[in-house]
Amino acid sequence: MTSILIQILLALPALAVPSSELPAFSAENGQLIIEVNNVKEAKGTIWVGIYDSQENYLVKEKAIVQGFKVERAGAARYSIPGLPFGTYAVALFHDTNDNGELDRNFLGIPTEPFAFSRPPRTKWRLPSFKEVSFQFTANSQRLRISLREWYD
Repeated sequence: MTSILIQILLALPALAVPSSELPAFSAENGQLIIEVNNVKEAKGTIWVGIYDSQENYLVKEKAIVQGFKVERAGAARYSIPGLPFGTYAVALFHDTNDNGELDRNFLGIPTEPFAFSRPPRTKWRLPSFKEVSFQFTANSQRLRISLREWYD
């Protein structure tokens, strides 16, 4: 199961979709503000993947992906404008060395921090869409996520 999580997180940087390709603001979409806590190093990039359904969950061609440079440790705040209202799941990781992938050890365990939109019940399997999904229903909505390391 660990290798599935790693494969999904490794695919995030290759899926970058410019924010200019997101829909414009309307009465049926809003701005998702992602607040990422537990950022331990002021370097690298946080890669965020957004999935809109169980069918599209962790399908790289169906994700909205954004990369954000990390400028300070502690907490970071990122904005995704023009996101249609609906149910979403978010997967992200902190690419501390900016090599474009989630680094891992010889056992395949992630060595860089990662997180989902809601904490999974266990780290021993990939969480389901339902387990980590949330409702996006406001013109401006915050999602608070704490990065974690495998050994936390």
